[in-house]
Amino acid sequence: MAQPGIAGAIGRIVLKLILPTVAILIALAFATTFDPQTVAERLEPSIVRVEVKGPEGSRSGTGFVISRGGYILTNSHVIEPHVAAGWELVVIENDAAGKNRLPATLIERVQEEDLAILHIEGLDRPPVVLSETGIDWPAKGMTVFAIGFPEVGGRLGEIHEASFTTGTVNRLFDGSWSKDGAELRIIQHSAPTNPGSSGGPIVNACGQVVGVNTQRELAIIIGPLGLPIVTDLIQGVFFASHASTVTKRLRGLGVAYTGSTKVCRELFGMASTNFPVMGAVAAILAILLFLAVLLVRPKFMIHVLSRHHGAARSGVRGIDACWRLTGQTSGGRAVDIVVTDTDLGRTNRGIVIGSDPLCDRPLRDPSVSYRHARLTTVDGVFAVSDMDSANGTRVDGIPIHPGTAPSPLSDGSQLILGDVTLDIKRFRSPR
Repeated sequence: MAQPGIAGAIGRIVLKLILPTVAILIALAFATTFDPQTVAERLEPSIVRVEVKGPEGSRSGTGFVISRGGYILTNSHVIEPHVAAGWELVVIENDAAGKNRLPATLIERVQEEDLAILHIEGLDRPPVVLSETGIDWPAKGMTVFAIGFPEVGGRLGEIHEASFTTGTVNRLFDGSWSKDGAELRIIQHSAPTNPGSSGGPIVNACGQVVGVNTQRELAIIIGPLGLPIVTDLIQGVFFASHASTVTKRLRGLGVAYTGSTKVCRELFGMASTNFPVMGAVAAILAILLFLAVLLVRPKFMIHVLSRHHGAARSGVRGIDACWRLTGQTSGGRAVDIVVTDTDLGRTNRGIVIGSDPLCDRPLRDPSVSYRHARLTTVDGVFAVSDMDSANGTRVDGIPIHPGTAPSPLSDGSQLILGDVTLDIKRFRSPR
């Protein structure tokens, strides 16, 4: 027979382990979630301004670090004057001063994909994380941020820091940047970009780069002199090369990069790549917590009474003459089973005791069979018979074999069902 209190001790140990674990997981959950401010702080050191300068002036765009050792990615059209006319090509680090100008070397240019890879000697900036979750991500409606150095932002002061704008993914489709260009995956989104933002990353809510900002939709109207005038009448339609185009190109060139196959998910205004893991761990902990509470909960009494003439809760007063079986389960819970003479006389099949809740007297214990034993009267004598139970039935230590005649029980007898020992007492009807 199991010692009472062992299960409770195990439960208390489990509780002591679970509660600190829950606290640690909650802390980790917040540590691995992102909000827009966190994304901006993490990405900003990896963003640079790309500038080409020549005799006719200058033009600029945005780039971002893709690999340790000073490799950055930008748009091919940003550096067009450098390729076509040999203009000076430099990058300006993203910092408060904005004065650290470093010469850049063109490593690779893919015009059809509007991508260019530059190398900057001495540039020591952390690389971004490129999303490798497949061509169907980010999903429509997900939050994205566009990061860049819009030229118009310098109208009221010098541009030293990158700008962040927010939008959502409108759609994903296959297209090309020119009429006869190669087909590639394109993201249409609503995070505003302006001239100067070209080549900058578009990132999801977890800070993973999902694309490269490349174009925006403009409207062209014909002016009074018949000349075309570009306007900004079309709003909220911006395009970026999908990250899958970038990673494929980098692998082909043998350029190392940091990628992630974890899907970014948003929940209650927070974003994380670990929500599925957190959910699974939380479910396991909830199950363990439930089991631990069951083990340490206050012991209750299994008290089975005959529903006869408004029987009193005690099971003795207010009812007719009865037999009372008291003891403990193998887990230490108190048992108090009452069988009245009226109950025994009401049926010819007797009173069945077992772990099945549908038994006449349910007794929940691992050692008790579904239908363990039957209580009857034989020629007016209270008796018990075994119902082919798994762990046996004994009266005063003597086993009762299934199929044999019922064994008599008397006041003071001891009935053992599996590992449950019950003392039998006879109570007379009060006058």
